[in-house]
Amino acid sequence: MLIILFITCSFFAVSANASAVEADLQQLLSKMNQTLERGNYEGTFVFMHNGNVETMSIVHGYSDSGVREKLVSLTGDAREVIRDQDVLTCIWPRDKLVVIETASATHGLPSSLPSNLNEMAFHYKLTEVGQARIAGHDCTMVRFEPLDELRYGHELCLEAQHGMVLESKTFDVNGKAIENMMFTSFRMRETVPENLFQPSVHLNDYTWKTASVELNGELQPDRAWKVEKLPPGFSLQSVSRRLMSASNNPVQHMVLTDGLASVSVFISKVDDPGHMYKGAHKQGVINAYARDLNQHQITVVGEVPQGTVKMIGSSITYTPLK
Repeated sequence: MLIILFITCSFFAVSANASAVEADLQQLLSKMNQTLERGNYEGTFVFMHNGNVETMSIVHGYSDSGVREKLVSLTGDAREVIRDQDVLTCIWPRDKLVVIETASATHGLPSSLPSNLNEMAFHYKLTEVGQARIAGHDCTMVRFEPLDELRYGHELCLEAQHGMVLESKTFDVNGKAIENMMFTSFRMRETVPENLFQPSVHLNDYTWKTASVELNGELQPDRAWKVEKLPPGFSLQSVSRRLMSASNNPVQHMVLTDGLASVSVFISKVDDPGHMYKGAHKQGVINAYARDLNQHQITVVGEVPQGTVKMIGSSITYTPLK
């Protein structure tokens, strides 16, 4: 879901029945990835997190030009989020404000999971825990139980035909549910009309602001920055470096993953040391850890326990290349 969204070796070897279950789950995960990334669908879901309950509508579409999406809050303060590939348009009608920023993970929905279950084998126990009916659709409940305290547990209910995530729960290291997303209505569409991605309000008299939008494309990453101690099972997925509108200094972005959980590392030079952030921060299931090194702000953010982001952040080093 933020989403963010493995098993013991014995799961693959105990019996032919276990192999059949594995094959079924692998097929469901493959369907889910395809639907989340390239599906055309719409629905309404309830998102429970940090003591709050929100109801939101979602429209998601895919074409040759990329992914488009629109989220509208149906409870609480009115707001809309419209995604056009890598750009988000955030609309607050009460404040008559529009903010343009770079897209990140979709609020409330998990991102894609690895289609190969072997990637998860040493860090999560994966089990099928039953069947359910959500938003009028039959779905299979799949649990990802962590084998250590470096990652959260997850439970997904995947719709049979398309593998769509109709419910997603996140559990802390004590097994307590800390975030839950559940659809109350859902349907797939052949195509999504253009008008469904348009704002619901006229924006002529709104104030427009830009926050952290990429400028001038991608720069060459600074390879002197390294994460010396990765948590077991995590690996470096990508490294990028970009100029952003909110700063004169480029931002280096590293993405680390264990195949299910993802962690982002942001590194940028800060001209005024007094504006550095330090220490641990938490918002719902998202933990962050910040420190400074070599006049740079280092921020580690992810839907993982606090100890995991601190382990990563504390092990980042800068060694100039010769």
